[in-house]
Amino acid sequence: MIMKKHFRILLWAFTLLLLSAGFSWGKVYIDITSPSFRKLPIAIAPFEASLTGSGEMKLGERATDILTHDLNLTGFFALIDPKSSGEKIGQTSPGKSPETEDFRRWANLGAEALILGHVTYQDRSLTLEARLYDVVKKELIVGKRYRGEITDLSRMVHRFADEVVLALTGEPGFFQTKIVYISKAAGGKELFVMDFDGRNVSQLTQHQSICISPRFSPDGTKIAFTSYKAGNPDLYLKYVRGGEERRIANYPGLNITPSWSPDGQRLALTLSKDGNSEIYTMRLDGSGLARLTNHPAIDVSPSWSPDGRRIAFVSDRGGNPQIYVMNADGQNIQRLTFQGSYNTHPSWSPRGDRIAFDASAGGGYNICTIRPDGADYRVLTDNLGRCESPSWSPDGRHLVFSGNSQGGPHIYMINAEGTQIKRLTFQNGGDTNPYWSPRIQD
Repeated sequence: MIMKKHFRILLWAFTLLLLSAGFSWGKVYIDITSPSFRKLPIAIAPFEASLTGSGEMKLGERATDILTHDLNLTGFFALIDPKSSGEKIGQTSPGKSPETEDFRRWANLGAEALILGHVTYQDRSLTLEARLYDVVKKELIVGKRYRGEITDLSRMVHRFADEVVLALTGEPGFFQTKIVYISKAAGGKELFVMDFDGRNVSQLTQHQSICISPRFSPDGTKIAFTSYKAGNPDLYLKYVRGGEERRIANYPGLNITPSWSPDGQRLALTLSKDGNSEIYTMRLDGSGLARLTNHPAIDVSPSWSPDGRRIAFVSDRGGNPQIYVMNADGQNIQRLTFQGSYNTHPSWSPRGDRIAFDASAGGGYNICTIRPDGADYRVLTDNLGRCESPSWSPDGRHLVFSGNSQGGPHIYMINAEGTQIKRLTFQNGGDTNPYWSPRIQD
């Protein structure tokens, strides 16, 4: 029931209308592939709200705040405060045509792009209408209208934020994503899920036991994880839609640290059924088991590369835990990390360009990244206590991880350069093992 309610986004009955054919598909306003791109100055006018009945009186303000937060988080935009000129620039209807909107006042503030929005609540139905304009050319770039319930406001705004990022950069945003993680908030260690920004928290399991290592499938429809509810660390598969759950690996010993192949057809995992922790792959029904490593040392925590050709993993075959990389068939094993005495939890970026991991580095236990060839080692975190279990956003520009600097552990977000750190969870229980979902389609 909880699962069905929380993932209502997958079943939304939104009416999504394209308000204009003016989407500038051919133009990229920000070349985010350039290491020195210029942030685009953009203004968000306070959203108007038309309410009847007992509607929430601050819907326009909430929509403006959520959109501002989303766009600021990307690092692509220089957000302009409409009040910065001292001139009172109030709400402006998105229904205005480019001919009637006064773009000059926005240009005087330095804005090159402008967002206008309107929220209507009537008969228990919520409508969000928003438009993105090119201030310089005085033309509409993209406009959208969404319909749903009042509780869907944040998801509507996230969806439009994705449209803005796509229209201005040519790459999709990550605002329609989830983060699954482990929390002790309900007793035991259960699976929880939340929006990428920490909103809309929901409990997924009630095993009254220990769950670890949740991993979304590449299509976002399933979660693989380990649970001790049957007395052994067995591997389970949970279906997002409907919440159905089944056990797929229950070998004696460990059945842990699943990693999905990019096509979603196989899982890499750690088994200790023969007395030692080794890396295997198998199909989702448990068949086709193939052993990849065979070494007296401990091999754990596989992470598939986005092209499916290689797998990163942890091994102490060199004396202490380090990150290694091998071909997807177990051949050509090479050590990747040599800095620090304890490196674990590798996570391969969806862009394929970096591998994140946690490490004893920089005088503490921090989140680090490195190129798949072992070059360009970077320490991202500092003064956040023990930082563990990094996971990449779908665009490969942000990570989530657990850190215990504020009485946690709690879940944090950070960008790939090591800035814009944001705490996401504030529950009483310890929050660990975060994993970022792919983009979720309606």
